[in-house]
Amino acid sequence: MTTLIEQLGINLEPNECIKETKDDFRVNGKVYTNQLLFQLEMDRIFGQTWIFVGHESEIPEIGDFKTSYIGRRPVIVTRGHDNQIYVMLNRCRHRGSVLCRDAKGKAKFFQCIYHGWVYDLNGDLLGISKHKGGYPDDIDKSGLGLMAVPQVCNYRGLIFGCMDPDADSFLNYLGEAKSFLDIHLDRSPIGKINCKYGAHRTEYLGNWKFQSENAVDGYHGDTVHESFFKLIDEFGNKSGQHGAYTQGDFKEIIEHRTTGRSMGFKNGHGIWESPMTEGAILAMKNGPHAEYVKELEELRGEKLAHQMLNSMNLMIFPNLAVAHGQLRVIRPVSVDKTEVSIHFYDLEQVPDNYNEFRMSGYQRFFGPAAFGSPDDVEIFSINQTGLQAEEVEWLILSRGLQREKLDNQGVRTGDPTDETPQRAFHRAWKHFMTNVS
Repeated sequence: MTTLIEQLGINLEPNECIKETKDDFRVNGKVYTNQLLFQLEMDRIFGQTWIFVGHESEIPEIGDFKTSYIGRRPVIVTRGHDNQIYVMLNRCRHRGSVLCRDAKGKAKFFQCIYHGWVYDLNGDLLGISKHKGGYPDDIDKSGLGLMAVPQVCNYRGLIFGCMDPDADSFLNYLGEAKSFLDIHLDRSPIGKINCKYGAHRTEYLGNWKFQSENAVDGYHGDTVHESFFKLIDEFGNKSGQHGAYTQGDFKEIIEHRTTGRSMGFKNGHGIWESPMTEGAILAMKNGPHAEYVKELEELRGEKLAHQMLNSMNLMIFPNLAVAHGQLRVIRPVSVDKTEVSIHFYDLEQVPDNYNEFRMSGYQRFFGPAAFGSPDDVEIFSINQTGLQAEEVEWLILSRGLQREKLDNQGVRTGDPTDETPQRAFHRAWKHFMTNVS
């Protein structure tokens, strides 16, 4: 019998796409360019793992909804009449039309624009247009509602869906990365964030995995974003995240970004973390945000509070990055096209001036007219272009492999510029691509 890969015409099995030895780690370029591998990803990764679809603050009231995606599957996230959150495939059961086309809004029900079938906020079929004579009077509507996503988890406001009814629970899936997600959320004194600003979206002509890898990449910053750091060096940093750099500090900025650690977890999650300098902590404690730092120290303890002030990027495999006060959501459109939605969030019950301070840093580096995000998007596109030279078969992701440490929980730790998180990502990619349920 031929394998599925052979039937699809791919001459490389997914388990052959990653080569790892004690000294080397390589990824085949086809992982980013092959259309049939992309189709398998939609089934075996986005169809079997936990995918971020929204935050509860985006749908705070009964009748609120937003549309999202699980891979390429369109979904609706709603708050039903019972105040519960529902995640359903955004597809009319009649003839397959997308039911809801708005990014977000408020509704009493959903009506298909094609033939007028009507669904409740929880997905139940309420009515069929021109029912009389066209369908049996006693037609059973109970089996004709919108298809619910088989598993949904609301973890501290973050809503994840999983298309595999037999998949492990979200908390087990998150594993040792949970404490780092909690750090992001516990920067709020009450442990809550609010995505009230909506999102800005950008598309790039490249594979979705470039953004997933880059979210926890500490190796590229001083080259890709060199112009930004030199601008800080020339004019000083008056409103940035740490507020401690002044004119002429370019060397200190680069040294700061190369201190800390990178981490890779089971199931592909990853961390890049860079601690605040002692001078930056002191500036925070004695500056305009002293009230916030003092409350955080009292609530969380000094050690954890100071870690919460660090730069920390968390990648939750495969599509959510939590970093720099934002939820960055990655949506694969095609093998060489990706949409990224960036949601800045407020920390609830912190002084207004601290959220304004955070917003200022976000707008400067990550916003629609910022310095950093356009740099990254350009890199992703030129990566995709370079990969068309298929004669160069393998990408090298072995930086720091020999100094990487593995603990008894399966967590790998490397230096901040090591490719430890990227290797964890691709180990998980290989696992899910070859683990057919």
